[in-house]
Amino acid sequence: MSHRVPVGDKIKFVGEAQIKDNISGNLSTERMCSVDWFDCKAIDTTNDYTGAAGSSVAGGGIAGLTLTTSSTDNVVYYFATPLIFDITQEPEIETKLNLVDVSGTFVFFGFSDAVSETSPAASIDADGGTLTNAAADAAGFVIDADLGTSSIWCASANTQSAGGTVQSADSATDWTDGVSHVLRVKLDSSGNAYFYLDGVQCGYIALAVADVPLCAIINFGTRNDDGANVIYARYLKKWQDIP
Repeated sequence: MSHRVPVGDKIKFVGEAQIKDNISGNLSTERMCSVDWFDCKAIDTTNDYTGAAGSSVAGGGIAGLTLTTSSTDNVVYYFATPLIFDITQEPEIETKLNLVDVSGTFVFFGFSDAVSETSPAASIDADGGTLTNAAADAAGFVIDADLGTSSIWCASANTQSAGGTVQSADSATDWTDGVSHVLRVKLDSSGNAYFYLDGVQCGYIALAVADVPLCAIINFGTRNDDGANVIYARYLKKWQDIP
């Protein structure tokens, strides 16, 4: 006899279930699900990821990856997976970021059609104060000191030349120094993008990207001649349908 138990929020293990095996049998998911905790001793930049200068595994008891920007203004670095996502499989990605100095930092997290751009261009950023794209197709979160605020923006570009008109939506949330936020970007099979901030939907962009190979990427750099800054990336979670 087959049974399904709908769960509207989450399953919480308590008591002995917290310290003993709490699933009996083989756990099997309908969608691909994986988590990179960035817990390896060294990032293999020739294999798993396209590495960024200034990147290193966090130490001192801090879990995840330490992304250190250049001390030079408007130098952009890239940290990305291979081009392994396709909108037909409805991919989702999530990370938890901590920005030490929001007013001097630029970050883009999301999907892009390229694992890097030619610095100082980014997948999508606001160098000069206006959201603009280097990637032809990209969808993700932009936090950029050059926008003049610490607001978290949802943004996308769909099959357009560099410097085109970026679709955007303000999440209406400002990032504060030293605070962590969970960012999730979800694409459906039509290329529509859904944005979630700390588990709550904060934006939607219709026809955000075209059906092209995509990677999960973090772009980061220093703004306003602020010197080297630090961003902590705690993990990268990935989901998509299994064709």
